[in-house]
Amino acid sequence: MSTPQEQNKKTTTDALAPTLSTSDVDLADLDVSLIKRVVMSPSFALSVAIGLFVIFGLTQSPQFANPQAWINILRDATLIAMPAAFACIVLVSGGLDLSVGSVLVAGAMASAAVASAGLGAGTAFLAGTVVGAVIGLINGFFVNFAKIPPIIVTLGSLFAVRAAVVASTGGNPIGPLPDDFTFWGQGDIFGVPIVIMVGLVAVVAAHIVLSQTNYGWSIRAIGGNLIAARSAGIAVRKVSISVYVLSGTAAAFTGVVLAARLGSGSPTFGQGYELQVIAAAVIGGTSIYGAIGTVPGAALGALLLSVLSNGLVLLKIDPTWQNFVIGVVLVAAAGLDVFRRRQMFRVSAKRTAASRKVSS
Repeated sequence: MSTPQEQNKKTTTDALAPTLSTSDVDLADLDVSLIKRVVMSPSFALSVAIGLFVIFGLTQSPQFANPQAWINILRDATLIAMPAAFACIVLVSGGLDLSVGSVLVAGAMASAAVASAGLGAGTAFLAGTVVGAVIGLINGFFVNFAKIPPIIVTLGSLFAVRAAVVASTGGNPIGPLPDDFTFWGQGDIFGVPIVIMVGLVAVVAAHIVLSQTNYGWSIRAIGGNLIAARSAGIAVRKVSISVYVLSGTAAAFTGVVLAARLGSGSPTFGQGYELQVIAAAVIGGTSIYGAIGTVPGAALGALLLSVLSNGLVLLKIDPTWQNFVIGVVLVAAAGLDVFRRRQMFRVSAKRTAASRKVSS
């Protein structure tokens, strides 16, 4: 007798077909060449891209071999990977969260205000994170009950939340912040920055949630086929709202960590951050159409963006080219997403035709 988890997985798998992620499709069965199969693995392609850029950087600048430079690269990657991991979950559900940057600054300023009031680091972290969860809940409510498209709801939040932050602070930063708070952003354990350790835990947790739980399968099912997911008994509204809460919480928590790292909170935090976060997820293989995507892929996307941005600085290339390079990579990733989907639908159609021949 199958367990409830196996039954749920089977039900949601039926709801997903044929939009399972490439990690859930047996690539050996695909009628494509080896090169195409490699292209269909975003994580492998990203790893190769990162490796090639690093090799190129090492040949051009000795600073690329500096351990401190890599610590900075990993720190920056962590601050993108944490919100990107949960933005990936939103995208997999068929949603979109463009409010990440504004939620980040809201969390940063809330935690900075609490920390500067002497209420303790724990209370400051909690306050900032709760702010993000509440904003995420509001986003999820309007998307699911008011039936407003996610892009409109979260774009509205992007402007409204940042305006509220600027108005409440007068546009002034809050700081310097106490040592018990900044320790979590500036400290290290056995030489490993706490920021990186916290980010790793967050990414692993997001990966487990999406890939190893009934909840994660429900998220993927909703993104794959909303009607089928509802017919399968999945609480679509509840799950959909929850992914926005998770995204808001992660973005705000990232803002808290950023404030701790820099020793102050500033209303300018997070400007344009949502674009980096979405770019990391899409570059990592997350489909903007829903159902397809992995958290490790989003994390690798964040690492690629960090390697590119920091690498261009180390190579003394005009910073204005950074956004150009990121834009080119993003468009290429979106193109690969379309290609992968066409391949999977083509294979699915072949399998369906073959099964019909057998049954007839």
